Amino acid sequence: MQKQMPKQKQTFLVALAIAATTLLTACGPGGPDGGDGGGTAATTINPADLKGRWATPKEATTAMTAIIIPDAGTANVWLLANDSSRLVKLMVRGDDSSSNGKSYALSADGRAAGDGQPVVGKATLTATPKSVSFTGVNATVLALNQSDALAGPAVQADVAGSWDVSMSGGSRKVQWSLDAAGAIASTDSSSTTGCTYTGTLTAMTDAGAYKAQFSEACPDTGGTKTVNFSGIATINPEKSRLTVIATSADDARGAALLFKKK
Repeated sequence: MQKQMPKQKQTFLVALAIAATTLLTACGPGGPDGGDGGGTAATTINPADLKGRWATPKEATTAMTAIIIPDAGTANVWLLANDSSRLVKLMVRGDDSSSNGKSYALSADGRAAGDGQPVVGKATLTATPKSVSFTGVNATVLALNQSDALAGPAVQADVAGSWDVSMSGGSRKVQWSLDAAGAIASTDSSSTTGCTYTGTLTAMTDAGAYKAQFSEACPDTGGTKTVNFSGIATINPEKSRLTVIATSADDARGAALLFKKK
């Protein structure tokens, strides 16, 4: 018959086993300096892998197109509803794949119907087939597939010429004239609202898109109200359509202008 271990020694060994188990669980698979304390490592994303034009599948309930441009450890995301009813601007962090920004409901004249609303979520990149998804943008996950890598560089001369856009059932019309350097010019007669525009569309050397910087000066009570915008612009392969999406310097306003070449 086997001799029974004293009760005090049994209690000590059980306590020692529990302590060892607790220590291993706290360290997780990455060791004491890795993971989040529960054995799950932080998710990272390479912003360079996000560059391109992305579109929702044809069967998607919410149809949107995204232009994503990497920027020093982050990525700038511009999401526009295909019916131009909504604009979302996000910044995705590479170190933890978090995304934050603002969502703008756009009126029929391409301007924000109110102040931008905060958006917070996560980005997930899938390699095969290449797709990206965002939480926090919609009630459900927004998934998009890459349609163009925007390898670049963009060609400055492609945006030169006269462009116009008609909105609000034709009651608002805007015309831009761009020179060879991408400088924007307009006159009172080119906008039915009396607004004028100045700025530049600058070809990017590392992506097939253009940096948009422009000011909108519109008649206001007692004078003129000027709002400065910055954003992104793209041109279609036929060089006949120019899309400009931007937000104001304080991120309070959003705008989307879908030009046709005259």
